[in-house]
Amino acid sequence: MQRALDFRTALLQSGGCQFQAAVTADYGEQIFEFTLDCAYTPENGAKMTVVAPESIAGITAVVTPGGASIEYDGASFALGKLAGGHLAPMALPELLGRCWCSEYILAAGTSQDGWRLTCVSGYDSDELRVDTWLDDAGQPEYCEISYDGQMLLRAELTAFQLGQTTEELHENT
Repeated sequence: MQRALDFRTALLQSGGCQFQAAVTADYGEQIFEFTLDCAYTPENGAKMTVVAPESIAGITAVVTPGGASIEYDGASFALGKLAGGHLAPMALPELLGRCWCSEYILAAGTSQDGWRLTCVSGYDSDELRVDTWLDDAGQPEYCEISYDGQMLLRAELTAFQLGQTTEELHENT
């Protein structure tokens, strides 16, 4: 558990983080894949920009605890909600950051797949389970988000860096 608390402390002391997420959203009959450049601060939420596929690259979204906004120039990126309407795929960076910084830590430790941190967000029928695998240096490298026992979103996380500032998050918002 101490390693999970050390990760949380480092994230909070640095003011946030930035990373790239290669996301897979599983709707059962359809699977959507896209890549996001992400920034998160505990105070202001997340800002992400689609970088792949090229047909929707440049779409930017800001997700805060109070709402969301999307910016685009002629492109459209509409995915339905998951988890009974409790989760949108573009909310992944905000959900990850919030779980890492402040949500309930359900479990932390080594598993057959490496070092794993499990957080939960919400209660009862709103509960989302967020599993994050960290490398030996304590950097997140993979995550899965589940609802009611079913994995809905997963992402390969790369280029993780601590120290995202509030000013950087709010540029162009």
